[in-house]
Amino acid sequence: MKSKKLKKLSKLFVEELRNYDRELRPMKMAEEVSGGDWSEYDSEVSEKFKKMVLNLATYKNNIHINIDSNRVSISTNDITKVKTTSNKNSVYNDDNYVEMSLHKGLGFSVNYGYKLRSNYKDEKLFDELQPILVQKLKQINADNFNEIWTDLMRDSGVLRDSNLDEIFNG
Repeated sequence: MKSKKLKKLSKLFVEELRNYDRELRPMKMAEEVSGGDWSEYDSEVSEKFKKMVLNLATYKNNIHINIDSNRVSISTNDITKVKTTSNKNSVYNDDNYVEMSLHKGLGFSVNYGYKLRSNYKDEKLFDELQPILVQKLKQINADNFNEIWTDLMRDSGVLRDSNLDEIFNG
């Protein structure tokens, strides 16, 4: 009888700890992000960053866009290969790695080549760019899916079979 109560109590305790950790996680994340060397808001730098992000997001090859409720990031293994359509046998140069991040309510950061980093405060930029980047990611995914679908259907021969079925049964 006592062991059942202890197990139940320990389960409740563990559940409470998990709930507490979930509540503190956003605060911990903000503390970790804000712990770096952040420069004060600079409108000129913010405009340049905005232009850079929006221009980079127009390319669908060799970039990665990650979006969640508190952070948006755009990265590429090699900034010199963003405009190339083929990444077959690509050798990436770590000096050309780029990651740009927007942090909700805080600002933005840019990493270049794992050696240069710049952090600026801009509490409004996330809210301005996040919806635009969500739409860009949606469009990139739609374009990529359509290209994949067309290539798979054509290369597998299924598209030809489907077209023949439509002609004969249509």
